[in-house]
Amino acid sequence: MNFRAHLKLSTLLAAGFACGLPALAQAEELSVVYRESPYVSAVMEAAKAEFEAEHPGDTIELNAISSSARDYYTKVSLMNQSASTAPDIIYEDGFQITADAAAGYLEPLDERLSGWDEWDQFSQIAVQNGKSFVDGKVYGIPLGTDTQAIWYNKDLLEKAGVGADWQPKTWQDILDAAAKVKENLPGVDPINIYVTKAGNEASTMRGLMNLISGTPGGLSATLFDPETQKWIVGSKGFRDALAFLKTAYDNGYLVSDTDLQDSSFQNVLVEQRVPEGKVAMFIDGNWIWARWIEGGTAPWAAWNETLGMAKIPTQNGQGNGFTSMSGGWTIAMSPKAEDKDLAFDFMTTVANFENSLTYAIRAGSIGVRKDVIADETYLETNPTAGFFSSLVEVTNFRPALEIYPQVSSLIQETMEAVTVGGDSVEDAAGRFDRQLTRLAGSSNVEKAN
Repeated sequence: MNFRAHLKLSTLLAAGFACGLPALAQAEELSVVYRESPYVSAVMEAAKAEFEAEHPGDTIELNAISSSARDYYTKVSLMNQSASTAPDIIYEDGFQITADAAAGYLEPLDERLSGWDEWDQFSQIAVQNGKSFVDGKVYGIPLGTDTQAIWYNKDLLEKAGVGADWQPKTWQDILDAAAKVKENLPGVDPINIYVTKAGNEASTMRGLMNLISGTPGGLSATLFDPETQKWIVGSKGFRDALAFLKTAYDNGYLVSDTDLQDSSFQNVLVEQRVPEGKVAMFIDGNWIWARWIEGGTAPWAAWNETLGMAKIPTQNGQGNGFTSMSGGWTIAMSPKAEDKDLAFDFMTTVANFENSLTYAIRAGSIGVRKDVIADETYLETNPTAGFFSSLVEVTNFRPALEIYPQVSSLIQETMEAVTVGGDSVEDAAGRFDRQLTRLAGSSNVEKAN
């Protein structure tokens, strides 16, 4: 028991004995850590009120961390290294689960989840995001998931000669549209794709992985083969994706170097540049619209009329024709939590129907519960729900093994090298292959077919 809980218990017991009453049951305080945002705070505060009403005497200590995603991961990792600082419950990014579970920071939940009567409401695709890539156990209850697409300004593409009703069928179609914007609309950035270390995981997932997942063979032929459990080097698809990014950069289709290397540009893009009509296309996730609604961080009444959404095509239109990437955040438990049953009760409160609905609407995410996805309020509030939910059937998940965060950093360095760094694709890709081999170990790497 932490100091605050011990002090609370001592006070209650003292009061009880002083009045000649029987000793009170032990009260508990659960600590919860999460990355601060309006929608996460709203859900956590609602869950705290509901939980404390149902568990008289027990309390929830909410610890909101205001930081970038990368800094949040680092701070939580440091907290988890000591029992005295480890939170009981963690707002956990799905791509961190395998690494954190391997490090002993997360408690497996399968046994408890099997006894929760609401668990069958959760989409099995979304549940993948809460599982370890190594042992297959569930360590996080999903709160929301996402898919990726190309958002575009219909007016700008119409003026550029591309057309307002646009759906590219190949990578070349994207480059052709960008070329028309550059030629016909001076002062407008043709397309934003995150391609540098400043973009962090957005560069890895929304940048490169949306591309390599659409090459022949997909992620298993370009990055990690789940059948052999080996990382891939020498991939043509990986190099083709880098070549696409280099072409876009060298032709001036991307935003400026200053923007590309600004860690805050993700907010500047969607809250300023896009509403101002200064960016024609941008590859991003389904949640972006939530910033523009009334009560969002950047209200923009005309967003749904101004913007269109296009599926990301596979390289040459092969396969299903389109691709996407998915991730999302979960709620997880520390193995250091003293009362795991009580901690699980709070987790299921966070993930119940009402709070999941609030999360999906406020975050702009794809609902992970069947009852949320079918809810009229959810469908009426989110005009993009149908489009982005349809991409789940062609989506992919990151190979979130223990070393994935380091692999992701290598990917970001490689993307930056071929764009703002000016390196050739072959030099940068060759360096990536060598660094990946050293990181994973030669026995865990295989050459692409």
